[in-house]
Amino acid sequence: MMSGKEEQYRLLLKQLDSLLSGESDKTAMMANTAAMIHETFGFWWTGFYRVVDDELVLGPFQGPVACMHIGYGKGVCGTAWKERRTVVVPDVEQFPGHIACSSESRSEIVVPVIQKGAVVAVLDIDSRELNTFDDTDAEWLEKIVTLLPSMPSPEKEIWLAAGCFWGAEKYLKLIEGVTFTEVGFANGNTENPTYNEVYTDQTGYAETVHLRYNPAVVSLRFLLDMYFKAIDPTSLNKQGEDEGTRYRTGIYYSDPADRAVIDAAVAEEARKYGLPLQVEVEPLRNFYRAEEYHQDYLDKNPSGYCHLPVALFELARNAREQ
Repeated sequence: MMSGKEEQYRLLLKQLDSLLSGESDKTAMMANTAAMIHETFGFWWTGFYRVVDDELVLGPFQGPVACMHIGYGKGVCGTAWKERRTVVVPDVEQFPGHIACSSESRSEIVVPVIQKGAVVAVLDIDSRELNTFDDTDAEWLEKIVTLLPSMPSPEKEIWLAAGCFWGAEKYLKLIEGVTFTEVGFANGNTENPTYNEVYTDQTGYAETVHLRYNPAVVSLRFLLDMYFKAIDPTSLNKQGEDEGTRYRTGIYYSDPADRAVIDAAVAEEARKYGLPLQVEVEPLRNFYRAEEYHQDYLDKNPSGYCHLPVALFELARNAREQ
C-alpha cells in the first residue's frame, strides 16, 4: 500500500504527464513542473538550474530570490551535477561546501536531469525543516524529471580507437571530466555488427570507445594528449599483442569544429617521432554499441585481459588539466 506522500507523487506525476504532453517549450515546461511540485507539497523553494557551459544558471522557480550561478561541483546542486546522482541532504549545515543562498534553508534534495547520458539541468528543492526529504522523494522526483523535453547538451563527445576496447575504456573513463563511456564498433561497412563478426576483420570496424566529456572540466586537446599516452601511434593495426584492422588506432569526430584541434594534436605527436602516424582521423560514419558484456568489462572482471599497463590507470586517475 502506498503512503500518503507516495500517493501525492503518483497523482502529481499523472497530472504533469497530462499537462506537459504535446508541449515543446522547455522554459514553460520547467516553470509549470516547478509550480506544481511547489503547490502540491508546500516546499520552501522549488526550481531548476540549467547547465550552461561551466556553471549552473538559475531557471524557472517558485520561492524567494536564489543564487543565480553555481559552479561545477560546488554546493549541493553542483555536486549532483558532477556526480550525476540525486543528492539528499537532511541538514544543509552539515554538507561540505554548502552554498548558503539563504539561511532559512535547512534541508535539500537535488535531482539531476540526465538526457542521452548528459546532465542538462538539476531540479533543486529546499525546505525550512530538517530531514524533509528521503528515498521516496528521490524516486518520484527522478520519474518527474523524465517528463521534461530534450534540452541542448552542454557536453561534447568523441570516439577513440586505441586497440582492445576493454582497457581503453577503463583508462579513458578515469580522466576527470569524462562523464560517460561505452564501447563499440566505429566506421565499418556493415549494419548492426556483432563482436564475432568484427573479430573476423571482414567488416571494416575498429574497436572504439565513445566518450562524453564536460568541456568546462577537460578539453578535447587534453583528452587527445592522454589518448596518445595509451597507444603506440606508429603501429599499424597492432596495439600490444592484439593485431588486426579491428585494433587500428583512430580518432572519429561528429563536430567539424573538432577537426582543427585533432589535426594540431596529431601533428605535434608526429613531430616526436619524425614520421607520419598510423592514426586514422575521420568524421564518424557509424557507431554500434557492443554487446553488454563488453561494457565496463574490466570493472566486471578485474583480473580480465588488458593490454595496457596498470600504471596508466593511475596516471589517468590523477591527471588534471591546468
